[in-house]
This record gives sequence, structure tokens and C-alpha cells, in this order.
Amino acid sequence: MRRSGINGAVAAVIAAFLVAACGENTGKGSASSEGRDSSANSTSREPWTEADLDLVALGERDGEKPGRIPMSTGPSERRAEPDRCSAIARTLGRSSSAYAAHARINRTYGGKGTRPGAVMTLASHRTGDAKRVVRDFRTAADNCTAFKEGRLTYADVEVQPDPGYGDESVSVRLVEVVSYPDGVKIRVPHAVVVLRQGTTVAMFHHFVRPNPSDGKKPARIPDELVKRQVEKIRNFGAVK
Repeated sequence: MRRSGINGAVAAVIAAFLVAACGENTGKGSASSEGRDSSANSTSREPWTEADLDLVALGERDGEKPGRIPMSTGPSERRAEPDRCSAIARTLGRSSSAYAAHARINRTYGGKGTRPGAVMTLASHRTGDAKRVVRDFRTAADNCTAFKEGRLTYADVEVQPDPGYGDESVSVRLVEVVSYPDGVKIRVPHAVVVLRQGTTVAMFHHFVRPNPSDGKKPARIPDELVKRQVEKIRNFGAVK
């Protein structure tokens, strides 16, 4: 395929992914650390409001200028084949879960220097549901190797070492595989981190736009961004 054809295919991949992942929202060894419960918004154990999440999300006062996309508080109905991988599929793009949230917001952070960008979703739940969101993602990560969601195909699902964020966290890498009739295949690396701090669940997603000059550049979630967000959630919960 000529360079122009590759570029067109890349654009199609990105467009198809964004439409499929963002249009709906109504291990290999465990990489989790359950029971760190240092707490966060644990004094009241009441789920936060959308206004609370807006205050706690990293923004201009934190040196960030994120984009925003409206989110539904309803449970996501996105399904993967096999179904055991659905919890992973729901975290791609405008991330959500199978559980209704008291409030849910989205932020899109651009890259800075060598730091990659990331899409983040913050959702407030009752304590039990917040724990179940992470549990379901962990179970899917431990038991899923490849899946399809609509026309999208994913492979090489791999649990990463526990990053140790918040009360519990899970990190996963996977690859989106796009095949064309002429035999060309485009591999799009994705990375996802799901964490819980008190009754708030944060999901981070990043994917690498295909570029022949990048070789096999992996997707990664910026560690400093996640740590600053967790700290802000923890500090806000301590005074609320």
C-alpha cells in the first residue's frame, strides 16, 4: 500500500475507534492490590456529586487544560465477544462501566513534552459498586486475551504490574488490530488504568496513533498525571 493509502487507513482507524468507543454510554496473573484502603472520600462514604468531581479533576489550577465531553451516569451497554472481556471494552475511549454512577465526568489531557496524553473518566459510586467496577475489570484482565467489539478487534491483552494507585488499581495493555483486504495490518497499542480511591473510580486510557517511524512504540498512561489526580482526590476527601 502506498504512503497515502496508509495515511488514509490510519485516519479511518482513528475515526472508527472514536465513533465506536465514544458514541455510546447509557492477569495472566493479577495486577491488583486489594485492601489498601487508605481512604479518600471515606469519611462520609457518600458518593460525590458532579460538582465535586469537577472540583477534584485536574484542571487549569493544576497546570492542565483538559477537554471535556458530557457523560451519562447510566451503565454502559457496550459488549465484547467473548462477554468476559466486556469490562475492558467499556474502558476504551470515553470510559465507563456496567454500573450506574451517582456522577460521572470526562477529561481529555494533551501530551506535554515526552508525556503522552490521556483520556480520564471520574465516577462516584456507592462503596460496593465502586469496588465491583475495579473487581470486574481485574477479572476481565486476568481472563481475557483477545476480543471483538462491533467491527473492532483487540489482541495481546496483558496485565501490567500493579501501579499501586489509590486503594486498589489495575493496569492493562492491549493492541487493536485492523486488517485490510490487501493484507495490510495496522496495530494500535492501547493502555488502560482503572483505580479506586474511596468511592471514586478513575479510568485512564491512552492509545498510540499508528506511525511507521515509531516502530513498536507502546502506549502508556502518564504516571505523574495519575499520581497527582489520586492525591487531589485523597486531599479533597479528607476535608469534605
